[in-house]
Amino acid sequence: MGPSDRPELLGRAFISDFDSRPARAFVLAGIGLFGLAGFASLALLRTIPVAPLLCMAALVFHFAPALWPRRAAIDLKTEGFRLDGLGLIPWEAIGTVNYHERQINQNAKARLVALLEIELVATFDLAIVRPDAGPAWRRLQARNWRKVGDSHLTILLSGLTDSPRDIRQAFEVFLGFPITGPRGLVA
Repeated sequence: MGPSDRPELLGRAFISDFDSRPARAFVLAGIGLFGLAGFASLALLRTIPVAPLLCMAALVFHFAPALWPRRAAIDLKTEGFRLDGLGLIPWEAIGTVNYHERQINQNAKARLVALLEIELVATFDLAIVRPDAGPAWRRLQARNWRKVGDSHLTILLSGLTDSPRDIRQAFEVFLGFPITGPRGLVA
């Protein structure tokens, strides 16, 4: 049972973008650190700080999709879901879906990391109906998904504008079945 069997989903979509705040904080901290190294290189060694400048440029380049999002990170529609940099995967290509939540450390206020693991019924070559044909350098930039093997996909739900629980619920609505994983509230 999928969205095609559920007329109430016709014409609906769920879109979640990258949340630029965590990426911005990380990039600014890196620029500050490499900036200090550059000033030290300039003051002590009297050389142009090429290495720190290149590191700053690489850091900004890597996190550019999260800093200045041009496309939605996750886009759920009736025909399937699209991940930025991967492409459109139809709902019929999804086998099993699992949801995992972990806190980074034991602190009660620690950041929550939420993952959605999707096992496809076919390989990526067959499952992706409309691949995102982007430039080759796009593979070097940050993204919220990772391919594992030929048919396993892991999606990082933390770091998006919508909460991981909302994204999970949207997947459940479009899939038409519940996703296995923790359901309790996290403090």
